[in-house]
Amino acid sequence: MSTHTLTIPHAFFLLLTAGVAFLFWKIIAPFAMVLVTAGVLAIILAPLDDRLRRLVKHKRLSALIMALAVLLVLVVPLFLISIVMIQQATDIVQRSFGEDGWFRSIDLTTLPIISQLPEVVRSQINAIDLPQMLKGVAGFALENIAQLFASTARLVFNTFLFFIAFFYILVDRERIYHEVLTLSPLSDSVDKNIIHKIVQTARAVVLGSLIVALVQAIIATIGMTIFGVPGALIWGALVIVAAQVPMLGVGLVMIPAVVYLFIIGENGAGLGLLIWSLTAVGLVDNLLQPLLIQGKTRMHALLILISILGGLQLFGPIGLILGPTILAAFLVILELYKSGILEK
Repeated sequence: MSTHTLTIPHAFFLLLTAGVAFLFWKIIAPFAMVLVTAGVLAIILAPLDDRLRRLVKHKRLSALIMALAVLLVLVVPLFLISIVMIQQATDIVQRSFGEDGWFRSIDLTTLPIISQLPEVVRSQINAIDLPQMLKGVAGFALENIAQLFASTARLVFNTFLFFIAFFYILVDRERIYHEVLTLSPLSDSVDKNIIHKIVQTARAVVLGSLIVALVQAIIATIGMTIFGVPGALIWGALVIVAAQVPMLGVGLVMIPAVVYLFIIGENGAGLGLLIWSLTAVGLVDNLLQPLLIQGKTRMHALLILISILGGLQLFGPIGLILGPTILAAFLVILELYKSGILEK
């Protein structure tokens, strides 16, 4: 039986490797999320790239076309939508918390529930300067909205880096795949099984949940815009997350919007938005999801919701995709563990 001893050359090599790996990570850490995002998107769009390669007969040309398509179909619309959302958010904050905002007209002392409280509690509530407090809230919100524009140069650079990484990952994905197989200590069959299941599960989540939710959000935003709900793009964006909530789903956003229209006296618009919600928005999940998810792995709606919320909190907007992708990888590893991979 052979024994393995840690010799001085071995120890030196391990220390050197750890030091170089640490320095390399410090170099790429500021751009890690950009690179991961490009890799995940390349994995999701790989089937389309395969079809395009067979058509144009050149993998670099195919990758370039895919990158331009992502720019025109995804990045440019998202950038324009973000600008409009910031404008709408600023308008809502000013209309609600500004000098003439409706929040300033609130008098806590006139609320019936306040009058039922003990005198000591009422005196403390009456001492609250609500307008001044709301002015501070408005100032904080507007200041943070303005900060979104302060990182424009970094956003442009990261976007440029994203497309460079996306292009080369598409071009060299076969080489990357074989390098992963070579470097992994597991057998190639196990590695292929892990990679295949992670890729299939990630695509299933994106196609079966996020795209359906995105379509619902677009239709909901159109409806709220038509029927006069302020900040329609902001509430439409919330539909993407709300769509993952079991039972209630998009109703978490659409019901308050309908109620708002009835409260302000727009009964016709409220009825119209209610019908729009039940038909155009509600039927998307029943019609589109079975078509997109056919033959793919489904994950529990609660797990998807938690992964999306956690991804958004940890990674920002891109967590909408990275959260479910990490969940997919975790579930695949868990499945392989239960199948006895360690014993095999």
